[in-house]
Amino acid sequence: MPTPAPNDETDLLAVLRRLRWPLAGAVGLIFALTRLVETLLLGASASAALTRMLDPIFWGLLAAIAVYAVLSWAAREEQRRRARETAMLSELRTSNSKLELLYELNQRIASSATVDEVLDYAISLPSRLLGATAATFVLRDEQGVPLTARAVGISEELLANARAAFGLRPEPTDLTRPVVLSARGSAPNGLISAVVIPLVERDAAPIGWIEAYNSDASRNGAMAPAGELSLESETLLVTIAGELTEAIMNSRRRTREIASVAALEHAIADERTRIARDLHDGVAQSLAFLRMRVDLWDDWIEQDPARLRDEFVAAKANLRSQIEELRRAIFALRPIELSQLGFAGALRRFVGEFAEQQEWALELELGDLPPDLPHVLELAAFRFVQEGLNNVAKHAEATRVWVALRSRDNGLQIIVRDNGVGFDPGAVETETSSHLGLRQMRERATALDGHITVLSRKCDGAELRIWLPLAYAAAAPLG
Repeated sequence: MPTPAPNDETDLLAVLRRLRWPLAGAVGLIFALTRLVETLLLGASASAALTRMLDPIFWGLLAAIAVYAVLSWAAREEQRRRARETAMLSELRTSNSKLELLYELNQRIASSATVDEVLDYAISLPSRLLGATAATFVLRDEQGVPLTARAVGISEELLANARAAFGLRPEPTDLTRPVVLSARGSAPNGLISAVVIPLVERDAAPIGWIEAYNSDASRNGAMAPAGELSLESETLLVTIAGELTEAIMNSRRRTREIASVAALEHAIADERTRIARDLHDGVAQSLAFLRMRVDLWDDWIEQDPARLRDEFVAAKANLRSQIEELRRAIFALRPIELSQLGFAGALRRFVGEFAEQQEWALELELGDLPPDLPHVLELAAFRFVQEGLNNVAKHAEATRVWVALRSRDNGLQIIVRDNGVGFDPGAVETETSSHLGLRQMRERATALDGHITVLSRKCDGAELRIWLPLAYAAAAPLG
């Protein structure tokens, strides 16, 4: 720290210290001379004169001691005041430095969109906070396996040796608070101490930890000589680790949600492609075939009117079937009214209108919907119900349908059941064209960490069960 410039207060302290003895001596001498002159002028006997001569000397010394004591006390008090002000100034500077670091951390976190951007900045903090010569960031993957995400100041080979020397293999034994470790044996690069800082958000399990290695304990201002962190340093490290943990978790959530939305949009695009192909291969082909049959009717009007009558009956049935197919396709392409009616309201309206269009008896159960359902899951659930009902309409020949959405096992369970003709699920798995919608539903559920179960038998209806995890948006499978 640079030496402060001289000021009035430091000058006063120096003057008090410098003049303590001269002032005390001068006051004592003046007092003694005054009493001595007074004694000589008044006159007295020899013994009385001796007494009067010693008396001024005594009082002069006493006055000198008093002056010295007063000046010494004033100097000490001034020194203590200056020490208190210096300590307060140092504490204020330290607090300002911490606030600046926390502000910088928040700014960098706010501007970081991915885990990589957060880690690229965070890897510099161990050196700035602890004077570390090497540092690593270890994060757990979705299976909980710890993986080194960042390392600086040390190679992979030396890092493995360092972890073995500090007892960090396979992972630290204490991840409840920051701890200081000493090398148990020979550590590479002269490393003699390590600080392990857990990355934990509130009371959740740690998502990883920071390892800060130092080869010179004197450089590590946060460490006490006994190898322990001061309460102030530990509090700061916990605060910064919490901020980093939250930033990493948020980045993972954003990345996961973006990936889920992209997968969902891809599945919707595939579904629209399938609908377009079905219309082309179904309705369009049937209408084209009907147009060719109409060309023959001119000849049959006179040649074979009975056959023409049968053709009309078949044409009416075919047109009715194609009109139903068109209605299903158009209904499936209608915009979802979640913003106007809410998820439950929009789903209730859609299912009710679909059942009315198909002349089904409907049972709908939405009483156990999870609260605060993520928007991406709302869209996915709506599409699953939509596709499930569409499959029933196309293949099941059903008269009754059950639809239920409920909370199950920390997830959202979707059930679509019918009393139709049923089918063999094993045979369907091998068909790539007639049940393309089921395959796309499986892909969509997998993208959301969910799964699909199909239960059916010939002539005994079918049941489609989808389960989606409610906490998929809070999970951290990346990084």
